[in-house]
Amino acid sequence: MTELIDLSVEQIAKYNLRVPRYTSYPTVPNWSKEDFSPQDYSSALQEISGSSDPLSLYIHIPFCIRRCLYCACNVSVTRDLEKPKRYMSYLFKEIEETSKNLGSRNEVVQLHLGGGTPTHLTPEQMTDLFTKVNEEFNVLQGAELSIEIHPSVTSEEQLDVLADFGFKRLSVGVQDFSPEVQKKLNRHQTYEETVSLIDYSRENAFDSINIDLIYGLPYQTMEGMRSTMEKVLIIRPERIALYSYAHFPTKFSHQATIPEEQVPQGAEKLLLFLEARKKLLENGYEQIGFDHFSVKEDDLSKSYRDKTLRRNFMGYSTRAGTDMLAFGWSGISELSTGYAQNSKEMGEYEQLIDKFGTATIKGHSMSFDDKIRKQVIMDILCLGELDIPKLQKQFNHELGFIIEKANEVFPEFEEINFLEKDANGWKLRPKGNIFGRVIASTFDEYYDQKYLFSQSV
Repeated sequence: MTELIDLSVEQIAKYNLRVPRYTSYPTVPNWSKEDFSPQDYSSALQEISGSSDPLSLYIHIPFCIRRCLYCACNVSVTRDLEKPKRYMSYLFKEIEETSKNLGSRNEVVQLHLGGGTPTHLTPEQMTDLFTKVNEEFNVLQGAELSIEIHPSVTSEEQLDVLADFGFKRLSVGVQDFSPEVQKKLNRHQTYEETVSLIDYSRENAFDSINIDLIYGLPYQTMEGMRSTMEKVLIIRPERIALYSYAHFPTKFSHQATIPEEQVPQGAEKLLLFLEARKKLLENGYEQIGFDHFSVKEDDLSKSYRDKTLRRNFMGYSTRAGTDMLAFGWSGISELSTGYAQNSKEMGEYEQLIDKFGTATIKGHSMSFDDKIRKQVIMDILCLGELDIPKLQKQFNHELGFIIEKANEVFPEFEEINFLEKDANGWKLRPKGNIFGRVIASTFDEYYDQKYLFSQSV
């Protein structure tokens, strides 16, 4: 069933604010370089080592053979075969040192490889990496193992290696199937090779396929969006991530080559999202949060219904409550006690690994107030609700400051049908779900628009 989203031009302009995506709280710009060192991260790992909860692991493979012009990820463009080889040696050191700091805590319930292009690694390098992970950690039976892939640089041999190590989920980068858009943005990937790779993976035990799309891409048109969605629905992946394009030419020099007039803005951009959303809802997908969709049988939908859905630096995740350890250049770890980010400079990353075994350059230790606000923001963005009694029970706290803030600003959102009040608090309406990041930012004690956050639509 679809809902008619009736948004005025004035509402779009008013609420199309630069706000965080809230893959963390507090967000990265608010973390400290001075007060969080590699030694502090090692101490934090030792502090959580006594927990019996299983872990989540993220491994960042930064390499790409070319730079897509829309990209805002931390990547290293190279065809030099020695660079990945050298990088792997440092990854292994980091994995070993982290394992030492955790003592006997080594069970893993989730493993994800992102990039860059993780399949930039050869099948032999992938085998070596997964072997090292299994030497240092106990990857549990039934753990969720997933990887991001680019079809034009992924082989059947690589998929075979992944299947042998128990991977079941692929996140396939597509962005837009329009040949014209791809050509102008230096993305080279045909519909046919994408389908061929997905078909092969489904024949070889991969049971959950995610496709990444971007709306608001430069040169993107409504006709092109409709064509892309038709192709996506033929593939029928279990999950779809429909991300908003973030245009920061002053931050990412490669984006400066894109003419500003070719970047959809405001209502024009939102209409692209609504068209894609309409097609997905009409064809049996559920909207999860503000930018994900899944079939009802997928774990993402099940996690939403079970209220175990969460957000982290991998996007929406089905594994609530796990400490997530990140390895590699620019990796970000999320612990119950706080966050730690590795260096974004490859040389510095190597130097810190050699000296400390970890490459932390900044981080944040969570206060009690941080933890409450984080949960409020995650509940809004993951579950579409602010359930006061549940939160009061969880934190054994009256939450007067949360209730006061909600009573101050939520009537405005209720009046324009973004929110509705119920016995336990508030729930997001379909329009409010689209602007969920704006609603969530109400509770962000650190929020400052001076930071280069992406716009809400």
